[in-house]
Amino acid sequence: MAKYYSPTGNLEVWGEKPENYYTVEEWQEMHPAPEPPEPTTDEKLNVLDAQYEADKERLRKAYQDAMIYGDTDRMESIKADLAALDAQYDEDYAAIESEGDDDE
Repeated sequence: MAKYYSPTGNLEVWGEKPENYYTVEEWQEMHPAPEPPEPTTDEKLNVLDAQYEADKERLRKAYQDAMIYGDTDRMESIKADLAALDAQYDEDYAAIESEGDDDE
């Protein structure tokens, strides 16, 4: 027994394919899943903020470890990483905001 879609979209089980019925593959091809909606500017900014905070926390912990061990070279490297992270965040934030301006 196989599954077939009726012309009205009901999934039914038949021994053989009835006339005007569609296989699951045929039905899916005729009725593709809708594209997910484009995230809003606020949603994109929330994702960016969450990633930024996670990255910043990781750098904070690494800095604390370097400080505990007196590794000043590593501390300076982490400071540079944090400055680069801040600059990238500002750039990404501005890009997302400008995309939102285009949508209005």
